[in-house]
Amino acid sequence: MKILIAGAGGFVGQALLERLAGHDLVLPSREPEKFLRAGLKGDFPRFSGDLAGLVAAAAPEAVINLLGIIRETPGASFALVHEDYTRRLLAGARAAGVKKFIQMSALGADPASPSAYQRSKAAGEAAVIGSGLPYVIFRPSFIFGPGQKLAGELRGLARFTPVFAAPSDSLAAPVGVDEVARCFVRAVEDPSVINEIFELGGERTVSFRDIVAETLRSSGVWRPVLGLPRRLFYPLLPLFSLFPSPPMTREQYLMLASPNLPSGKFRGVKDLLR
Repeated sequence: MKILIAGAGGFVGQALLERLAGHDLVLPSREPEKFLRAGLKGDFPRFSGDLAGLVAAAAPEAVINLLGIIRETPGASFALVHEDYTRRLLAGARAAGVKKFIQMSALGADPASPSAYQRSKAAGEAAVIGSGLPYVIFRPSFIFGPGQKLAGELRGLARFTPVFAAPSDSLAAPVGVDEVARCFVRAVEDPSVINEIFELGGERTVSFRDIVAETLRSSGVWRPVLGLPRRLFYPLLPLFSLFPSPPMTREQYLMLASPNLPSGKFRGVKDLLR
């Protein structure tokens, strides 16, 4: 099957490529050389803003959209990456007659959310559902595993602080990157998985204090981690913004207001992987 994956160079993309290596892959990238160095086989067009033209020219049977950011930068806003890029990919997919469009969203996606991140994820979902294309949408909780960006950021912060603090009243259901990748593979290869939203969460419910502590331990960094109410972090946000990689942004503060847990209204990991 010919599959175009937007965002294949990211955390989930790397895990997914290992499982889709037997397919005919099209992997747009700003650094296509890294796919060549990794020994991957496929087409590696240069990523550009003309995503519609890129998809139409590749004429894949399936499109997987993994494009996403957790922090805005001057050249990449939530609206651009999660909404506009999704619409451009969909336009190309319609022109190419794509048989299935698979979208990475997030738990908490909601057009009424106070978080611009979650509103943009909801707008991306709405564009996919309204496109007329067969689709699958995944809403994962916190994804953990090798290559998770949080581990590197915490290791960097550990050079400057003997103790960490994280919200003890903000909850998540961490899910492994391998499980998420396997869910995407099932959606690509199984024609019966179609026109559905899936919430991907793990078996455990933990606080973000636990996530930080476990991530530090798995990185070989030993620091005490204090669990504090989320509201106590609000006055610190201006200070955090001075860091090159802020420990918490205002957007993340807003996202942490709601539990990052499956609602139970949609099927999940167990239903896909059995």
